[in-house]
Amino acid sequence: ARPKHTGRKDGIVMTILRTPTFIAAVSILLSLTGCNEHVIYHSYRHVPEQGWNSRDTFTFDIDTVRTAATYQFALGLRSTDSYPYTVIWLAVEREFSHPDTLHRDTVKCQLMDSVTHRMGKGIYMYQYDVPLPPMTLHRGQTGQVRIIHLMQREVLPGIHDVGVLISR
Repeated sequence: ARPKHTGRKDGIVMTILRTPTFIAAVSILLSLTGCNEHVIYHSYRHVPEQGWNSRDTFTFDIDTVRTAATYQFALGLRSTDSYPYTVIWLAVEREFSHPDTLHRDTVKCQLMDSVTHRMGKGIYMYQYDVPLPPMTLHRGQTGQVRIIHLMQREVLPGIHDVGVLISR
């Protein structure tokens, strides 16, 4: 099929492609940007502009688990160039009820390599996804994920967002 030209008064010519290849490409692109049915929770909390205080706990409330399964957990961090260290140490608590389950993890997130190249994805803001050990959850459980930083500096600059992803 050939393109159809539609004229406009301002002299700009618009082209509408009517080929099956174009329609298929758009359909594939839209299907790739859809929701992932295996993700049961994905959320971020914004860190205050003055920095992440060691007394600040980021809490993520997890609604009722619908399907019993072993779930994958990942920690998400977004940082900027103003973060002064190559790593960040975090304490992550995952607590669920009915039956009561508590997992505590100390997580080392490597943000830069030994030559101080950022290891995250991005240009100004860097995205880091850090896997946590999987956890078996039961139907009907509700829970919380709590995250604090364990760095010696009381207020950490350069961490923009902290997040949690849970998927099957």
